[in-house]
Amino acid sequence: MKANGINATARLLCGAATFLALAVTGTPVMAQEAEEPAAVEGEGDDIVVTGIRGSIQSSLDAKREATSIVEVITAEDLGLLPDLSIADTLARLPGVTAQRVRGRSQSVSIRGLGPDFSLALLNGREVVSAGNNRGIEFDQFPSELIGTGVVYKTGDAQLAAIGIAGAVDLRTIKPLDSKKRQITVSGTYTINDNGSLNPDFGADGYRFFTSYIDQNADGTIGWSIGATTQAIPTQIIQRELKTNNGQTARTPAGVIFPRDNPRQGSQSREFKRTSVAGSLQFEPTDRFSLTVDSFYTKTEDAGIFRGTETPIASWSFDGGAQVDQVTGSGPFAESATYSNVYPILRTDTEGADTEIFAIGGNMEWKATDNLGFVLDYGYSTLNRNDIDYESYAGTGPNGTGPADRLTFTFPEDGQYTIDTQLDYTDPGNLLLIDPGGWGQVGFLRVPETNDELHQLRAETYWEFDGGFIDRIVAGWLYTDRSKDFDNNGIFLRAGAGFTNGPGGNSAPIPSSLIIGSSDSKGIGLDILAYDPTPLLTNGTYVQQAATDDTEWLVEEKVHNFYIQANIDGDLGSVPVRGNIGLRYVDTEQSSVGTLSGGAINDVSFSYDNWLPSANLAFEVMEDTFIRVAFAKTITRARLDQLAANQNLTFNPLVCRDTNGDQVPDSIVPGAFNPPANVCFTVSGGNPTLQPYRSTSFDVSFEKYFSPGTAIIVAAFHKDLSDWVINQPAVIDFTQQIENAGFGSILQSAPDIAVGAFDGPVNFSDGKITGIEGTLRLNFGDFSDALDGFGGFYSITYSDAEITPPGNDPISIPGYSDLTWSGDVFYEKYGFRAKLAARYRGGFLSEVPNFSGGLEGAEARSETILDAQIGYTFSNEGSFLNGVQVLAEVFNLTNQPFVTQNPLRNAANTETIGNFASRHELYGRTFQFTLRKTF
Repeated sequence: MKANGINATARLLCGAATFLALAVTGTPVMAQEAEEPAAVEGEGDDIVVTGIRGSIQSSLDAKREATSIVEVITAEDLGLLPDLSIADTLARLPGVTAQRVRGRSQSVSIRGLGPDFSLALLNGREVVSAGNNRGIEFDQFPSELIGTGVVYKTGDAQLAAIGIAGAVDLRTIKPLDSKKRQITVSGTYTINDNGSLNPDFGADGYRFFTSYIDQNADGTIGWSIGATTQAIPTQIIQRELKTNNGQTARTPAGVIFPRDNPRQGSQSREFKRTSVAGSLQFEPTDRFSLTVDSFYTKTEDAGIFRGTETPIASWSFDGGAQVDQVTGSGPFAESATYSNVYPILRTDTEGADTEIFAIGGNMEWKATDNLGFVLDYGYSTLNRNDIDYESYAGTGPNGTGPADRLTFTFPEDGQYTIDTQLDYTDPGNLLLIDPGGWGQVGFLRVPETNDELHQLRAETYWEFDGGFIDRIVAGWLYTDRSKDFDNNGIFLRAGAGFTNGPGGNSAPIPSSLIIGSSDSKGIGLDILAYDPTPLLTNGTYVQQAATDDTEWLVEEKVHNFYIQANIDGDLGSVPVRGNIGLRYVDTEQSSVGTLSGGAINDVSFSYDNWLPSANLAFEVMEDTFIRVAFAKTITRARLDQLAANQNLTFNPLVCRDTNGDQVPDSIVPGAFNPPANVCFTVSGGNPTLQPYRSTSFDVSFEKYFSPGTAIIVAAFHKDLSDWVINQPAVIDFTQQIENAGFGSILQSAPDIAVGAFDGPVNFSDGKITGIEGTLRLNFGDFSDALDGFGGFYSITYSDAEITPPGNDPISIPGYSDLTWSGDVFYEKYGFRAKLAARYRGGFLSEVPNFSGGLEGAEARSETILDAQIGYTFSNEGSFLNGVQVLAEVFNLTNQPFVTQNPLRNAANTETIGNFASRHELYGRTFQFTLRKTF
């Protein structure tokens, strides 16, 4: 297996080199005559720098001119390395990291705070999201359609939205910024070197892109449109050993080994996406402008998992699995052999279909030389439909078929192997089964998510004719959001073809559905591949609504009033730029869910916050800046934590039901004594959560030596409060009691509305302190011999702690104490080559769980390496002028995603090590692109 994998990778690498060599050597004269394509003539005598170096200069210029502390990445970076996901590119910025979910980078963390604590904007406006919270999945926004990405590490009073970590603003192209017509087309072939792990999914795919940017002769009307479509494969080798303290056992010598239900197999996915973005600009005079922008994307993320659950626990089928042998000296075993094992074959169909539409308009009118007005409106909507369909097979139901003997090996890196005695690719050995005699032969979950967001801004400003203050801005920003979620769980019962034997229901696997077998690579446990889709419609499976169905609606109405002074003047002899502002935020939130018993639970809550901010940049020497910033920020609680799905019970020792109608109607004298003795107890979500709060302080030193060379050092500190954790608390439940129909008892005893709550509450405080350094080098600044070479390195270290009163510190989702990123490139005479790497230390990740959502898991550190090499033809008058060929490889070292669990001593009093639990190998992805710009 390993040799085959190396050979396949070698063939792909050789193919990339051959592809580029043929393209370049096919036109040797052009290569020799080509002038420096990274620097082209502009109007007059100006030199316009393009390519990698052009994007670096644009990014550094934007960072230098910004009034806040920001990181900026421009279209060249987003479009060329890497463009599998915008999150990949953002993760190379200082203090920014990404997490891979199902092989793709979907979410980002900023300065040690995870995706829950930052917000995403599209063209400066908050936008809908596909998950159970506000954070977007970045792979739904194609990099080709984004002109600039700005990461705000400090905000100001004007910014549409920012969390306690920051904000990411994805900006599409503004056509009037382009001084000439631009037409671009490109086609990309993609292949994953894991190969096809399941016979119904291939290992290769495609990506096509086209854009058109133009304007009228007067430069008063501009328009742009871009479209992209793709089908990109992901092939994942998955292992989940389950090494939590309660999932392991010990030998008499103290060696720890697994004793639960490991899950392993092969997952194949295809991510289809079709997206369109357009913009129209109208600027008839320098006093009036109107911009309308729109964005649409439709994604189909389809996949299948074929693998096994291997119950090796003492509580499993037919008296439980037996432990025959354990080897190793500890703390964790090197191998273990189990007999009397009845593996469950899982064929899980997984997918998500998502549509996002966003449109916005911005009008600015300057009524006088000093007075101006801005009106901005944005609307976005999302509809997402998921499927998680499980079909079960095995040798027999509930331990009645042939048992197996399994030998596991446990390397420390988590890539365990399994040696089996039975052949699970032979249909003669297998049946469709009810694994545990539960009356359930499968499970279906079809969650639906809808999100709708309106945002309206009205603003006026006054520009001064000189002096320290450049502009005063005052405005109102209103956000109205409605998001609902329905879990839609369905049990699959035995239907036509099943027989009920001694162990439960079973049926033959129809031969017409068999399509081959899975490829588990190094795991060593391939299984039969069959298409489970017809089983849902041909009567084999009978659907029955599950009892764990979850449904909620959360609505938010947020009024923001702000005033800000923009500064551009001198403090003595020192030039100063920046802003000082104040924002008042009034939030009304409501949630609709269900109470135990089926009653509708509609709970409302409101709060307000005063949020001052200041950003100042002092140019202490030429091209040398010291920035300082201060801000109070908030992040509203997760939407699924605000859900009003709650369980309400009453204590008969405090509140009596005298007539037996299940409604409390009297109080036991002297019994009500909170918090120990209360009438009502509630568990579940908490619609009255207040936001996370932060008071942040930043300082930055920036020295710009040339357009492509700079050194930046920054320090930051955040005082965090009202952190949300699951903790018992005492809360007023008046609304819930009335919603349950128990409100009559409150008329005579309103005080008993105070009850005990078990769920998410604002409880903890903490802090995060860090330092980051960035070095960007144009090597040509040091020697003409190095012209064309450049590089970048950034490192961030932070120390964070959230400590609930009276408890041990807790982990912050997405927090890594150390992160770094770097690249080195060469670009000259049409050639370009780039090697980029990024590292993040261990962190609390989010991984898919049984209910279809995400749960926390401690991820190990990882280093991701990407590379590209290409050539751009430059020969005026030839069709090949502007043609670019590009070969790229992502995840060059095949870095896995690995989570781990702590190993505890026998007395469970201390941690003695750790061992891998989840291990996912995504393979290397190769891309070959042909691009033409007209």
